Amino acid sequence: METPLPDDVRTAMDRFFGDASIATLEDWVTELRARTGGGSIDVDDLCHAEGETPHWGDLDGRRYHFRCFYDAVALAELASEPVEIRTESPSGAVIEARATGDGDLSATPSTAAVSFGIVTDDSVTDGTPTLEDAYSAICPAVRAFPTREAYERWAAETNAATIGMPASAATAVAAGLVDE
Repeated sequence: METPLPDDVRTAMDRFFGDASIATLEDWVTELRARTGGGSIDVDDLCHAEGETPHWGDLDGRRYHFRCFYDAVALAELASEPVEIRTESPSGAVIEARATGDGDLSATPSTAAVSFGIVTDDSVTDGTPTLEDAYSAICPAVRAFPTREAYERWAAETNAATIGMPASAATAVAAGLVDE
């Protein structure tokens, strides 16, 4: 969370907020929370999908479909309960994970990587982005991959500024969004 972001990610995130200086993921979480009400997100704030998607999480026998897999990770942190997660990479590879709800995540395959970032189109707000603005700009850049190499290939071709992380690191941002 405290590692400096690459320049392209910093620039795209700064543009999204209009007047922010985002140097780390921790800065991004702090800025997003401050501009969208200051508090923790809750289950209703997640980017639920109207129908079935390839990105879902199972919690207590209930399946939640999302626009990106990352909200299933956040769901586990919000519930402080395990969530079984399934998603598909941009190439169609299936990645399954289990987020424990207490900061741990294990994925299959064990080589899985995730991306986090923001689209580099004109996703600029008036300085007060809504959660919907954030989802529209961030969800397309948040993906899971079977390997770091698969992430690198996708990142070279996408219109998003991203960072790649091991899947096990995915809970840190979610915890930042849900912790009080």
